[in-house]
Amino acid sequence: MLLSYPLRSRLCHGALAMMAVLASLNSQAFSEAPELAAKVASGDLAPVQRRLPDAPEVVQAREKNGRYGGTLRTALLATGDENGVLRFIAQGMTRWDEKFDRILPNIAAGWTVNADATEYVFQLRRGMRWSDGAPFTADDVVFAVNDVIGVREVFGAPADRYQAAGQIMRAEKIDPWQVRIRFAAGNRMLPEELAGPYGHHPVIYPKHYCAQFHAAHNPQADAEARAAGFTGWVARFNRECPAWGERWSTVAKPTLDPWLVSEPMGRGLAAVVVRRNPYFWQVDQAGRQLPYLDAIQFNLYKDAAAIQAVAVAGDLDLQIRHVSGVALRAQLAPLVAQGRHVMLRLPDVNASAVGLYLNHTTPNEALRMLFADVRFKAALSQAIDREAIAKTVFLGEVTPWQVGPPAGHRFYNQKLAAQHTQFDLAAANRALDALGLAQRDSEGYRLLPDGKRLSLRAIVNNYSNQMVDTLKLIQPAWKTAGIELLIEAQDRVVVANRARANDYDIGVDVVSGGIDPTQNPRAYLAQHPADSRQSLPWVLWYNSGGQRGIEPSPAMKRRLLLWDQWKAAKTDAEADGLFRQILVIAADELEVLGTVSSPAQTGIRASRLHGVPDSMPGAWIWPTPNPSLPQQYFMTE
Repeated sequence: MLLSYPLRSRLCHGALAMMAVLASLNSQAFSEAPELAAKVASGDLAPVQRRLPDAPEVVQAREKNGRYGGTLRTALLATGDENGVLRFIAQGMTRWDEKFDRILPNIAAGWTVNADATEYVFQLRRGMRWSDGAPFTADDVVFAVNDVIGVREVFGAPADRYQAAGQIMRAEKIDPWQVRIRFAAGNRMLPEELAGPYGHHPVIYPKHYCAQFHAAHNPQADAEARAAGFTGWVARFNRECPAWGERWSTVAKPTLDPWLVSEPMGRGLAAVVVRRNPYFWQVDQAGRQLPYLDAIQFNLYKDAAAIQAVAVAGDLDLQIRHVSGVALRAQLAPLVAQGRHVMLRLPDVNASAVGLYLNHTTPNEALRMLFADVRFKAALSQAIDREAIAKTVFLGEVTPWQVGPPAGHRFYNQKLAAQHTQFDLAAANRALDALGLAQRDSEGYRLLPDGKRLSLRAIVNNYSNQMVDTLKLIQPAWKTAGIELLIEAQDRVVVANRARANDYDIGVDVVSGGIDPTQNPRAYLAQHPADSRQSLPWVLWYNSGGQRGIEPSPAMKRRLLLWDQWKAAKTDAEADGLFRQILVIAADELEVLGTVSSPAQTGIRASRLHGVPDSMPGAWIWPTPNPSLPQQYFMTE
């Protein structure tokens, strides 16, 4: 069954072996989309063999009769949903295979790593070009690593994927097609991180374009930026060469992706549109340059309900985002019955469908003290009726679950998964009384030592009906226990901004790290700069080497030290032992409360859309559907 096996942390120790399957084709065999052939004929574009690398990657397309043409229609929220574009088109140095089992070469043709994982040498594809035709070489990677990621003024505090022993990685050019990346200590996670959704930075900064905005390469960059109305060169650099979701708001910056932004996000348009990159570096087994699709149109809607309505009407060709909940399946079923669409069910890799990340650095000092006491957190957990959540919100497709990998996984921890999951209001009330919280106000809510009501503010994305409905079921039970739960369902951007500002008591999101705990340990470790919401200031402290943020609890500091040791481990056995210690401490601390296991996600594809796998992981670290290679999707009409 898909995803039934454990994921390994060292997946491609000798990635050059993969090059055996990337057969070279005779240049005479290459062909291209009709629209590009017409440009070649008119003299507006170089012939395809001059646009491809010397040995392009050969993709074994899922269906051999793929055809050029067509625009795939999908949908996103108008604000805060930029990652939906990333999931479709963004390319990294490496990529996951379809089964979420191995790391494969991608932009890099291969790599080698030394015994202690402090040095990687990446082999680039000779002759690869940016979307404007300029060569992509080791110079681009060195620029990205040393002059962007390595400059805190530009990039901020880099995530731990890009550093070790408190030092940011460095890159050096060996020759035009080889680049060495060095760490101060071992970093065994690098190939996996480069394949993930936030690991693309080494290959998204074309030096020939971005260096003009960088003061280290253009002495006039700051004066030019101020003349253009920016506060300085850094502000202009990050506008012209953005790193995160803003990547889809610019059309000028060259890319290595299969499609180029032609109608950008954030300018009041009804859709983000990306169109074929004439210099894309993959071909199918017949030598036809990918992608097959002319374009992808990401239609923008104000809320998830509007996206769901369009999906139910059959007006989208592929949709997973915002229609993945179990409750929508009945509404989508008529499309399948009519033969217009096919229902997709994607195994979910998360550890819990709805998690309550207790903010251990909340501005409320009284709550910080309570969150530091496991007895209080256990009482909160005992006051959650998980059976009711499973039955009512998830239609019986899930079971009560705390957090952690599933039974049978090599990292399964029974305490982490099952502790305090039995609904027991009497036990919760006894524990809260014993904590000195017996006094209540006229409405039955407990009072804190300072006389204020015991209220917990939970921030949650308002597009997630499953999460909001789960909180609505928790709310009355917690009231019986004397705890006021304030549900603050807001726009995704607002929730993200509040999280960054540390303005919440509970952050509500999926609990990652089920099937993929070492790839996505954000619920067990304060290491994810956006989503380790048990304390983002702890993450900032860790990523800045203690220069910023808030010093973590002793238990979290022990885990972060173990995590550093895990990254530097020389064997799988050593690494696994270290990670098990991390999970043991996480179980003891109970910083994140899970509710129920995660159901399979739902998606739909139009019957006329081909090349989409029947089953693929529903995951963030495996950024669905990107590793299934949408560049080999095609339309039959």
